[in-house]
Amino acid sequence: MKKSVILRILGIGMFHAVLYLYVVPFMIYPKFGNNGIRFAVVVAIIVSIAVLGTILIEKKINKRRKK
Repeated sequence: MKKSVILRILGIGMFHAVLYLYVVPFMIYPKFGNNGIRFAVVVAIIVSIAVLGTILIEKKINKRRKK
């Protein structure tokens, strides 16, 4: 389980790095301006919450299975 959690957290980090270092400055900002940046940030936060939520749900499921 720890390995999958580490992989998910690294995945989130890589997603944010690509998003904020490449996609936002070179693709979104020139085309959509500040509104595009706001949208990209909101999407990144929602994706991060979803991935971290799956980690918490998996922990709860594993606790129930151990009982």
